[in-house]
Amino acid sequence: DATLANHTIYQPKDPFKVGTKIPVIAWGNGGCMQNGTLFSPALEQIASFGTMIIAVGTIQGIPSTGNGSGPMGSWPERQRAAIDWVVANAGKGNYTHVDATRIAVWGSSCGGIESYANANDTRVNSVGIFNSGLMAETDRTNIVEKITKPIFYFIGGSTDIAYAYAERDYAALPAGTPSWKGNDDQGHLGGFANFPNAGYFGVAGVKYMQWLLRGDAAAGAWFTDG
Repeated sequence: DATLANHTIYQPKDPFKVGTKIPVIAWGNGGCMQNGTLFSPALEQIASFGTMIIAVGTIQGIPSTGNGSGPMGSWPERQRAAIDWVVANAGKGNYTHVDATRIAVWGSSCGGIESYANANDTRVNSVGIFNSGLMAETDRTNIVEKITKPIFYFIGGSTDIAYAYAERDYAALPAGTPSWKGNDDQGHLGGFANFPNAGYFGVAGVKYMQWLLRGDAAAGAWFTDG
């Protein structure tokens, strides 16, 4: 879409067959890269179950230089631009099937940091952190300790370089914040790279989307019933 030229949109092949308006996930990539297809197997899999996903970057990719203004030099404004676009376009023209009241921010590695930075945006109702965690205690205090909306962690086990940071973040969440943490021992980003459709990360991502963004109680039981 020319009105969102620096992003890549994923959605079901015929979103009108979903039966309801579809929610939106704004996705941030590992390395804060502006490549909209970097995680395409996972994003295609999750989107096919009834959501739009807007990934930062184009299909061809956009070179990134320097550091951003967000935590750890990230670029949360790129992910936030997707949210702005959804709010401006949902329910209109080619996007009458999109629901701007159900928006999540998800991201992997540096993209997870960008999702943290946008977590307390009032337009966002849930957060997904993949292979990511905040290094600085000041960021943990200023961001994690203020999160009250649902946030789920998908981490690669003890060999994931983000493991210790994610564990600390999870422990620092306010009491009462709806949260879940899962580890698949594939290391940093291995959960995406080592299996078709992102393996367990893909399965868990679909269930998380179906529960938090589509209100599917059966999908929620996948997390709550052990």
